[in-house]
Amino acid sequence: MTTVKRSVLIHASEDAVTNISTDPTRLPEWYSGIERVEPDGVFPAEGGEVAVTYKAAGVNFDLTMRSIEHVEGERQINRMEGMISGTNRWEYTPEGDDIRVTATFDYEIPGGALGKMADRVLIERMNTENLEKSLHALKTLAEKERAGHPG
Repeated sequence: MTTVKRSVLIHASEDAVTNISTDPTRLPEWYSGIERVEPDGVFPAEGGEVAVTYKAAGVNFDLTMRSIEHVEGERQINRMEGMISGTNRWEYTPEGDDIRVTATFDYEIPGGALGKMADRVLIERMNTENLEKSLHALKTLAEKERAGHPG
């Protein structure tokens, strides 16, 4: 199993950040690599699902994210199933007037030893870069909306 963990401090309210980050229809706006989403209308509530097409290293990965834990303003944990399996965990921690967002992805790439090698050589690096870009884009979007300039 591969683990990728990154965090960012965002100068915006917890509500502003979670309104963006837990709305599945907004994922393509800020999450690098997400090209398509089909939410079920229940997500991010526990049991809700969103079908996602995620592109990394030039390969499209179709997967379903199922919410397994949703604590408003504190954390969102999703189980990923499909071409990538694992979990992604989003934690929201107040720091003064700001909010720290920490994202942790634990995942496995199929394909046995060949899949593990491809992950080690290329996919893990791409997933890490996409996560870093995504957290920066979430920060930019939330801070812009806080300043009264949506989108």
